[in-house]
Amino acid sequence: MTSMHWLWLGAIALMLLSLAVLLPPLLVENLSPVGEADEALRRLYQTQLVELEQEWLGGRLNDADYAQAVEELQRRLLGELDKPRPSVAWHHSLWLRRGSALLLAVFLPIAAFSLYLQVGDPKAAAQLAQEQPGAHGEAGGDAQVQAMVDGLARRLEEQPQNLPGWVMLARSYETLERYDVAAQAYRQALHEAQRSLIDEEFQARLWADLADALASAHGGDLDGEAGEAISRALKLQPSQPKALALAGSAAVRHGKLEEAQKHWQALLNQLEPGSDMALRVQDDLLKLETQASTGSQTITTKAAGDSRSRLSGELRWAASQAMPSGSASLAKAQVFVVVRADGQSRPVAVLRLPAVSLPVHFTLGPENLLDSAVSLSTFPVLRLQARLSLEGQAMPRTGDVYSQAIVVTPGSSNLLLELN
Repeated sequence: MTSMHWLWLGAIALMLLSLAVLLPPLLVENLSPVGEADEALRRLYQTQLVELEQEWLGGRLNDADYAQAVEELQRRLLGELDKPRPSVAWHHSLWLRRGSALLLAVFLPIAAFSLYLQVGDPKAAAQLAQEQPGAHGEAGGDAQVQAMVDGLARRLEEQPQNLPGWVMLARSYETLERYDVAAQAYRQALHEAQRSLIDEEFQARLWADLADALASAHGGDLDGEAGEAISRALKLQPSQPKALALAGSAAVRHGKLEEAQKHWQALLNQLEPGSDMALRVQDDLLKLETQASTGSQTITTKAAGDSRSRLSGELRWAASQAMPSGSASLAKAQVFVVVRADGQSRPVAVLRLPAVSLPVHFTLGPENLLDSAVSLSTFPVLRLQARLSLEGQAMPRTGDVYSQAIVVTPGSSNLLLELN
C-alpha cells in the first residue's frame, strides 16, 4: 500500500473514532421513570415524618409542636411538588435522539470532505505520491494524484470564478510536470484576478509564474509569450523576485550582461543575507563577471575597478586538519568566506566555495557584497574568516569548522586562511 492509502485509511479511522464517541449517548435508551424526582421527595417526606413521630413519642416534642412541625413538613412537600419541572421530552423521545444520531453520522463526514475540498492541497498530495519507491507504487500514486487534479479541474469548470482554485490547479500541474496545461491554468487565474481587480502585487506574481511555466514547457525559452509575461510582471511590481530572476536569465541568453547584473543585483538586495538563495545569486553574479572579463562587455561598477574594493588570498586546510579532497564527508560541504566590519550587524560580503576544491585561491569583490550601496573600500579595516559547513548550510551550526579571524585593510592580497 502507498502512503496515500495509509493517509485515507487514517482519516477514515479518525472519523469512525469520532462517531464512536459521539453516537452512543444518543442511542442509549433512557429507562428512568418520569416521576422519579417526585417519588424521591415523597420518600424524603416519609423519613422526616417518621423522625418527628419518634421525637414526639420520646417526649421531646409536645402535642402542639408536633402538630405544627407535621403541618410545616406537609406545606414544604406540596410546594416542591407544585414547582414546574424542566421539560425532559427530548431525553425521553427515542426517535428524536436517533434522528440526531443519524444527522450527526451523515453530516460529520460530509463536512470533513467539504472542508478538504476547500482547503486541501493536491500539490502536496502529488509530491507525496511522486516520492513513492518502486515503479508500480509510483504509477499507482501518480494515478491517484492525477484523479484528484482532474477532479479539481472539473470543479473549476463549474466554478470558473474560483481564483484560488485556478492557482492551486496550475501549481498541481507544475508538480506533475504538465507545464503546458499549467500555463493555461495560470492564464485563467490572471483573467479572474484582473476581473476581480486583485492587487497588482498578486497579479505580478501570477505573471511571473506564467512565464516560468511557459519557459519550462518550451525548453527554457524565455522569449515570446514568456518574455511578455516577465515584462508585465515587472511593470506591475518592479521588485517581483521571480520576475527579476527570469529577466536576468533572459538577458544572459541575449548577451546583455549589464542588464542581467542589474536584475540579479535587485533580487539579491531583497534576499536574507547569507541565505542559500542569496549565495546562489551571488554565484551567478560572479559568473557574469567572469564572462564579462573574457569579452568586450563589463558588468562591474566603477568601484569594482578600484583595487581597494577587493580582497584575495589562499584558503587551505591547516596541517593538523588536512583532509583528502575526495573524502565522502566533503561531498556536500561548503566553505563560506565572510567579511565583517565594525558597526555592521550583518556581514559585508560572503563568498561560497565547495570544500573539495581546497586548497584554492579566492577573491572577494563587489559581486560578493550583500549591500550593493557599500564597497569594501568604505571601511578602514575589515575582519576576514572562513567557516566550513559539512552539510552545506548557510547559517552557522554547532560542529562547523572555522579558520582564524584576521584583520585586514581593503585591497589586501596574498592573504592566508587555514581551517583549523
